[in-house]
Amino acid sequence: MQARLHRILSASLALLVFGQAGAATAQEEDVQLWVYATAEGETGGGTPWALDGSLRFREEARGDEQQTLRLTITPKISDAVALGGGFGVFEAEGGQTELRPFQQMNISLGRFSARTRIEGRFFDGADRMELRLRQRVRYTEPIGRDWSASVDGEFLYLAQRRNRNSMSARDQIRVRGLITRDMGDGVSIGGAYMMIYTPRPVGADRINHVPQIYLTRRF
Repeated sequence: MQARLHRILSASLALLVFGQAGAATAQEEDVQLWVYATAEGETGGGTPWALDGSLRFREEARGDEQQTLRLTITPKISDAVALGGGFGVFEAEGGQTELRPFQQMNISLGRFSARTRIEGRFFDGADRMELRLRQRVRYTEPIGRDWSASVDGEFLYLAQRRNRNSMSARDQIRVRGLITRDMGDGVSIGGAYMMIYTPRPVGADRINHVPQIYLTRRF
């Protein structure tokens, strides 16, 4: 138990150090709050599915508040690999809508997992579809009865911007620490902190500090 706690604390310390190092050079920072509710289950054929919705409380300069709804289906092709995709709708205050079909591959090896996702993003008034690639790696550790902790990092890359003459950032890095408790009867709750770092070709780099709350129901 002590060894597990030591690993979790070490990972948390690494998150803080990374965040402080970024803050030292960044000139733009803000705080957001993302609240998630998720339903998970399997189809009659045993294919995993997940339906999640979220409220994202953001400053007006960051696109204002946003509501999201996303369905993900990930058929397993082996014990360790799942290949699937889904569709999401992202609605921001002011009426801007994003439609997001995506494909993804999940790989699980013990307590490590990885997800590769390709997203097509369609925005109101955009010149064309935005194409984004995402690669996430996660480590999960049980830390006691009904409790678990995880640390993950994700790299996002814009292979194609939505507007041809845009100078928006192509890269983004997300680092997150998450604590989850199993409440029984298929219900779990969680709390997380995520730091989003966006290096920009024009202007100061940006850092978002994002506390997160999770409620999950498994059927």
